[in-house]
Amino acid sequence: MTNTNIENLQTFLSQNEIPKIKGKPKTFLGIAKQPHYENVVSNIYAFFFNAYEEHNFKDLFIKSLLELISKTKLGKENIILTNTFSNFEIITEFSTLDGGRIDLLLTSPENSIIIENKVYHHLDNDLDDYWSSVQSENKVGVILSLHNISRSNYSEYKNASNYICITHKKLLEQVQKNMGFYLLQANDKYTVFLKDFIQNMMNLSTTVMTEKEIDFYYNFQEKIRETKAFSEGVENHVKAEIEKAGNILNGVTLTSPRSNSNMNSRIRCFISQKNKNLMFTIGFDHLLTGANKLFLIVELQNEALINREKYKEIDFTEDELQVSFSENFTSTNYNWSHFATKEYILQANDIHQLSSFILNKLEEDHFLSIFKKVEIFLEKEK
Repeated sequence: MTNTNIENLQTFLSQNEIPKIKGKPKTFLGIAKQPHYENVVSNIYAFFFNAYEEHNFKDLFIKSLLELISKTKLGKENIILTNTFSNFEIITEFSTLDGGRIDLLLTSPENSIIIENKVYHHLDNDLDDYWSSVQSENKVGVILSLHNISRSNYSEYKNASNYICITHKKLLEQVQKNMGFYLLQANDKYTVFLKDFIQNMMNLSTTVMTEKEIDFYYNFQEKIRETKAFSEGVENHVKAEIEKAGNILNGVTLTSPRSNSNMNSRIRCFISQKNKNLMFTIGFDHLLTGANKLFLIVELQNEALINREKYKEIDFTEDELQVSFSENFTSTNYNWSHFATKEYILQANDIHQLSSFILNKLEEDHFLSIFKKVEIFLEKEK
């Protein structure tokens, strides 16, 4: 990259704040790989719609849904329904006259709410069949979806005017709005479950990036690509310098993590040619994420960790003991351990000549002598 390009990139970065993409928080349903299964979501709704369940949120959900229904312009029947709806049965997968299934039916002899739960699937259900299969005097159909569905999308049904669309986001926002009073009596366990479920549905209802963030990318995509390429260039420089240092060292062999491994941008290992369970490990991931930290490590693995007390037999100097017997070595029981380690905060000139910095610190801070003594000890043990 030329000096002019660097100056242009520096100007761009100084004049524009790069948006931080927040991403979406993990949820239990997401971890279980079931965040969007409609039957799972319907069952959770059914649980919380039940005012007598052990969650103790009482009528929070039905109250919130009725408030949203009352704001629609569906006629006097729904005014009657929203004023009198109580003591209802909750049925999932209700069988219809023509062999269909209503996802969630809240029903009493006088009043019913037919809920068609849509997550990612298209609305291709027979809404007339649903309507005629429920015999209550007052009833309303609710299409519960991730995004608003216009009535024009289901206008071919003669009962289309009896259905309204309410998004999951809107319903759950209404639940959150009303939740305060109910929290005092709610079961703490189910409060956690409810918050996680709300987050899960919000994750499904929103995109990873905002429109403003997308606009920023397409307005400055050339500069962003240059920035990315520059960052990758720095990472390649760091890796090359570390590998250069390892190649200069005698008696060790470089081993690199697989290119698609997350360790590829974190460490490089130089294994003793006399003992495969002894190595230098260079940790550099914090060097690329703003902390400017580098870790030098003498690492032991597998058979070399049998009877860790034996390394006290080695005659280490006081200076060598300053970095040896690290907490990782003395307090863990993994099949790998950092026997000697030290953290360094680097400046730009250190990173520029990183191979020289590493070689100097390995010598000055006694990593080379520690490594050699451990190597000889393990050879004698054989």
